[in-house]
Amino acid sequence: MQHVHKPSASRPSSAAPSTQKFKTLSKISLPTFIGLTFALVAGPYYSTLTATGWNMFIYMGIAALCFALPIALISGEFGTTFPGRGGPELWVNNTLGPKWGFVTSWLIWAAMFPSMVVVGTGFAPMLALLIKRADLVENPIYTLVVILGLVWSMTILNLKFDMAKINGKFGIWLGLYIPVLMLFSLGLITFIKFGFSSHSILGQFSFHKLIPQSFTSGTGMYFSGIIFVFLGIEMSSVFITRLNNPSKQYSKGIITALIMLALFSLINSFLVANVIPAGKIQLNNGAQPLQIFANELGLPYVLVQLFCLFSIVSVVTNMSTWFVSASKTITQSALQGDFPPKFNFWKTNKFNACKSLLLVQAIAISLLAGAYVVIPGINKVFIIITNSGTVLYCMAYCLMAIGFIAMRRQNKAQKHPFRIGKKGNGLGYFMAGLLIVTVFFALTITFINNNLVNFIFVVVLVAILFAIPLVIYKIKKPEWKEGLPKEE
Repeated sequence: MQHVHKPSASRPSSAAPSTQKFKTLSKISLPTFIGLTFALVAGPYYSTLTATGWNMFIYMGIAALCFALPIALISGEFGTTFPGRGGPELWVNNTLGPKWGFVTSWLIWAAMFPSMVVVGTGFAPMLALLIKRADLVENPIYTLVVILGLVWSMTILNLKFDMAKINGKFGIWLGLYIPVLMLFSLGLITFIKFGFSSHSILGQFSFHKLIPQSFTSGTGMYFSGIIFVFLGIEMSSVFITRLNNPSKQYSKGIITALIMLALFSLINSFLVANVIPAGKIQLNNGAQPLQIFANELGLPYVLVQLFCLFSIVSVVTNMSTWFVSASKTITQSALQGDFPPKFNFWKTNKFNACKSLLLVQAIAISLLAGAYVVIPGINKVFIIITNSGTVLYCMAYCLMAIGFIAMRRQNKAQKHPFRIGKKGNGLGYFMAGLLIVTVFFALTITFINNNLVNFIFVVVLVAILFAIPLVIYKIKKPEWKEGLPKEE
């Protein structure tokens, strides 16, 4: 099960940035900023990283330095240059134009479809283990039924209740802090007591195991799933205007947070990889290491059930919230006339939820989940769906990088409270180029390491979801804007 990241909250009402709302917000210290960034991205599930064994260190290094760091720095400069609502869509809209801003908005929303399938996939084994039905963990029919039940339940709940208000803030404790503490403490105790397991994913240590023998075979297929860990890191830029000295503190804070995130993920993945038997990892089962820890230490099964219960509550609370928040960017696009009014994407209920969009999301997620009964193998489908979400989000990141280069070229006199590099464009262009190259590298080795069926599935899905906003924008008509309520 993977950690799922939130999309941009909403679309700006105009291209002009507005700093008014930020002036009234209280300042935050550098340690607070680091903690907020860490909590924004961190998650308790590391299946794809764990599956790479000793290669996890080099993969995490590449993901953190060549992917997450450029995104964070580019977002920091964008966030202070255009500090309005909208995030990536606003930035791309102001640099590449409204067409690509709309495409960026759509891509981040569409990436939520496979992400929710991944969440539902992880939910299924938690429920099975909670009721002591381990035989269901790798059952595709059961997995599909659970995902469909979860998705449509969340849709109905968000139409009937203010789920964001009900959820409150307890989800992060039940879904992050407590499970992570359980994984770390039990994993550390198991390692101290038994040492390295020769039959685990790690096996006996040797230096040559640290370097992947080939990026085009073996563990390379998991790399896009590893960078999935950092998706959403750009949202840390919303805090930059609240730092006392953004130009100096942001880069220090984001680098520190990334180091913490990398170590956080590596330590837990290492402890988990040392107990899961080689070739036996269940990518969809976040409780698998807890089962093994409890068995090795002679602890009661109720401990596994508690872990599953915490994770279930976390999934339900967070998924219900993302269902509404993810669609807000499309609602704002509809209010600007980017969709035919008859779709009712602009219309929300008293809980700020759009019925039409929630139904579209539920149908899209349900169709994607059908892959579990079409393609054999839970692990195989899990990787395909994860890759699909990563590709969609990374396409939005590439537009961000291109927009960043355009911003630097279009207005050289523009002020940037936080700037990559003190003078010139060299370092900024390097970061944008590094991000684009890393994305293409990740996607290339992902496709090379998957069979033809997997390749076709991801390419067709991504091509369709990328083409839709281009077609909508091409046929867009001025009258779509007429008769709609004015934006606030």
